[in-house]
Formats: sequence, structure tokens, C-alpha cells
Amino acid sequence: MLKKIRKSIRPLWRSAVVAFVWANRRDAMRWARFARRAAVSASRPDAEDLKLEAKVRASLSADPVLRQDPSIRDLRVHDGVVVLETPPHWHNKALAVTRLSQVKGVESVHTAADATEEHFLDIDLIEVPLVATVAN
Repeated sequence: MLKKIRKSIRPLWRSAVVAFVWANRRDAMRWARFARRAAVSASRPDAEDLKLEAKVRASLSADPVLRQDPSIRDLRVHDGVVVLETPPHWHNKALAVTRLSQVKGVESVHTAADATEEHFLDIDLIEVPLVATVAN
């Protein structure tokens, strides 16, 4: 009896998975690129950056507007600095900066337009302003 029910539900289950992946295809492709980069030892960031990038990607995936945004091509994290690869005049920048700044461990959020165009996602080119502390 249970086998017959499972057999009849299987095509529906596959269709539901395919529909979900298609509806979230941009987010799924960003996660796939992240997984590929994390698996290859030559391009793998250090463990702390990898964990923080996974948290940032999860936060991005949790927001329905940002998850479906075709302007976000990819993101990278290095020492708490998040760089989003987006066009220069991206309309969801404020939302993304607010959302990603709330992730524990993120120091600053930038778009690739903050770096030079030929070095997309090159985090070393972005100058992070240091917060001056005033001694009392």
C-alpha cells in the first residue's frame, strides 16, 4: 500500500523540486558557484571567510526580493568585507547593505562598482574606512 502511494507521488515530487529550482534559479546558480569555489582547493578562501560567506549567502537567500534579483551576479567575503557583483546603478543597494550588515561578522558591504570595473570582486582593491576611536 505504502509503495503504491510513493510510486504515485514520485512524479509530483520531482515536478515540485524542478519548479522550486527554476523559480529560484538565480539563487541556486550563485550557491552552485560558491560550492564549486569552496570545493576547489586552489580558489578556496580560508575557513572563517568561507563560514561568513555562507552566512551572508543564507541571509541573501532569505530575503525574497534579493533572492530573485537578477542584478546580483555573485558575492565574495574577505576579512569581514562583503563585495557584491552588481551594476553601478543598482536599485536594491540600500536593502542589500542593510540586510547584509546585520549578519554577525560583517564589517562592511560594498558593491563591485566601489572597486575598479576590470577587477570585479577583487576585495583587496576596496579601501575600508577605519573607525577612529576617541580617547576620553
